[in-house]
Amino acid sequence: MISHGCSLGAYHALNIALRHPQWFGKVAAFSGRYNLSEPVAEFRGLFDDYYDEEIYYHSPNHFLPNLNDGAILDHLRRMQIVMTIGTEDPFLHSNLNLSETLWAKNVSHELYLWDGRAHQADDWQKMVQLYL
Repeated sequence: MISHGCSLGAYHALNIALRHPQWFGKVAAFSGRYNLSEPVAEFRGLFDDYYDEEIYYHSPNHFLPNLNDGAILDHLRRMQIVMTIGTEDPFLHSNLNLSETLWAKNVSHELYLWDGRAHQADDWQKMVQLYL
């Protein structure tokens, strides 16, 4: 099964695939934001400074660094993970952070950087042709 999404959909696609990797063979996440609690550029934090365990476990940039379950990590290591982000996208740091964490967990993945913001439907249509 493939999980795929763009922008907030990329967050959902990656979040569910990382939390339940045994169900997915591939995830393709385009222009995602993987920490919804933090304000970034013109985007506010979505929880108005509220934070609890549920938000933690639904924030890939929060829970993944602390994930040490061998069975889950083995599933992640067999899944194909593809992420794309524009070099001027406000969520670039979120993607770079997640990529760094995945490498630290020995989870191979692909992170493609696109010129500009690359956060529009016409960009995602091009990405789908290449990465889905």
